[in-house]
Amino acid sequence: MLFRSLHMTRIILSGHSEREAIMKSVRLAHQYLSKPCDPDELKQVLQKTAAMRWLLTRDDLINLVSQIESLPPLPHSYSRLMDALESDDVTMEKVGELISQDMGMATTVLKLVNSAFFGLPSQVASPSQAVSLLGLDIIKGLVLSQGLFETLKIQRVPGMSFEKLWQHCQAVGCMAKQIMQVEGQDRSLTDQAFIAGIMHDVGKLVLATVKAREYATVIEAVRRSNRPVMDVERKVFGVTHGEIGAYLLGLWGVQEALVGAIALHNNPVYASALGGGSGRLLLAAVHAANVFEHEFRVINPGYARPGLDQGFLNDVNLLDRLPAWRQACQTIATSEGCNGSSQGSR
Repeated sequence: MLFRSLHMTRIILSGHSEREAIMKSVRLAHQYLSKPCDPDELKQVLQKTAAMRWLLTRDDLINLVSQIESLPPLPHSYSRLMDALESDDVTMEKVGELISQDMGMATTVLKLVNSAFFGLPSQVASPSQAVSLLGLDIIKGLVLSQGLFETLKIQRVPGMSFEKLWQHCQAVGCMAKQIMQVEGQDRSLTDQAFIAGIMHDVGKLVLATVKAREYATVIEAVRRSNRPVMDVERKVFGVTHGEIGAYLLGLWGVQEALVGAIALHNNPVYASALGGGSGRLLLAAVHAANVFEHEFRVINPGYARPGLDQGFLNDVNLLDRLPAWRQACQTIATSEGCNGSSQGSR
């Protein structure tokens, strides 16, 4: 019997091979580790879990989570990818082969990779080719984020388009990645920015799933009073979608810097949980990309748009970089695609 506590992260450590059956039977588990488990891996998981306690110190967040029967488990397709990537002999070909064995995952990856959003010069015919072109981190991020949109039992919320939300998240990811490239960061950090960008609003999915009626009142209030979404969320729920999304991803063991960027993307602060300079730059990139995307592509004219937190950007010595970032993101918005081709209407 699995003991349930609001303050606990529930991790399965098991030697059973039928992982999918285990995750279905124990729906309250957030992470799964296979036996034999390397002690360093276990320590790392526990350290990451402890590090996210800064999110759980808020009673209002805990109270909201306590009303959720069970947070969704990590999408199975993503779990399988993580298992493969932990192998010592993993190759891009093997990962592509794994994706090919899952019809839903293969369809999702090929659909996204071949969309005009990525603007690749030729049609990608196989998951292996997709992995080779985009890299393992981008593929993982796409599978996780799209898996959430497809697996959460989202109810229709009047005035809220989940298709447009997904398009917004893709664009923010692309712009955040572009900002990191402008700053001369390596591929690992630029890929992290893309993943944080496409997942920054995942908390809206969670709230729309578990609190559909209340979230409909949030959307209505936003339209009626022209207030920022996060301000109305905090009044209604006591927390914002950024904090809720970060909590969920933190339970799943997503990297701490990504969790911090998602939690704080609307209200960035100089938090120790972000880690070093790269973590603060990641937060700044996602924050700015979100603001720019709302500025360049106005979906709902009645919504109050978020503004840049110049105090934070000044504190992290990035305020003078805004003109270069804006120009780079404006180029993406104008060309409507990560690599300069049409992304289609929003």
